[in-house]
Amino acid sequence: MLVICSSSGFAKTPFEASEQLTASGHITEARRALESELRLRPDHVEARYNLALLLQRINQPEDAAALYRENLSIHWHLPSLINLASLLQQQGQRAEARSWLLKGTAHFRHEAPPWYMLAAMAEQEGHIHQAEQLLARSISADPLNGFAHLRLADFQSRHKRSDRGIKEANRSVALLPHCAPCWQLHGNILRAAGQHREAILSYQKSLSIRPDTEVRRQLILSLDQIGEHRRAARMQQALDAWMRYQNPSPP
Repeated sequence: MLVICSSSGFAKTPFEASEQLTASGHITEARRALESELRLRPDHVEARYNLALLLQRINQPEDAAALYRENLSIHWHLPSLINLASLLQQQGQRAEARSWLLKGTAHFRHEAPPWYMLAAMAEQEGHIHQAEQLLARSISADPLNGFAHLRLADFQSRHKRSDRGIKEANRSVALLPHCAPCWQLHGNILRAAGQHREAILSYQKSLSIRPDTEVRRQLILSLDQIGEHRRAARMQQALDAWMRYQNPSPP
């Protein structure tokens, strides 16, 4: 058994040690600790999940997928299902990914992700009406899942459905007020609907949570669209100066 002693003198389990090793970037040692944990406790779902994440990180997707499958044979673990379906799609195994997600909708009756992942697959295959129905099912499964509302909002905006997604986008940021990417997409949806002043407020909210160059560019474009050209120019100059500072030209 792998035993790690902490500074306080108490022995840590391999699983506890792996978390610290991963956080400090010692991936090989973390992998060994997780493998040791699984030899001791083969039913440890979280340890197997963390090991699969590490394998993905070092570009071993097939081995990671095998671990996610093993986890799901022991216990219906939502993160394992989501990651397995995503990996299978990346590898072109769409039928297996769909099969797992469909099983997931039965096991996770009050979870939105399996439904909206199925919706994304349907849309990619050109089944637009089916995708919209699946997105609606995701919200029925969990009305408080802000990401489900955001995905439906994005879909409605891109396909010019309903009010172009504004109502669903509003619900999303109400549920996820501290999510910077959510506010960014909220701004994009408002801008696509011609509501540029409201979009500016959303971009500003996103930037107040997490500064981001792309969001700042979108904010500048929106300012230009409402005629605030001087303000947009000043912000562009500041952004250009910051970019030069971050990426100085070689001497």
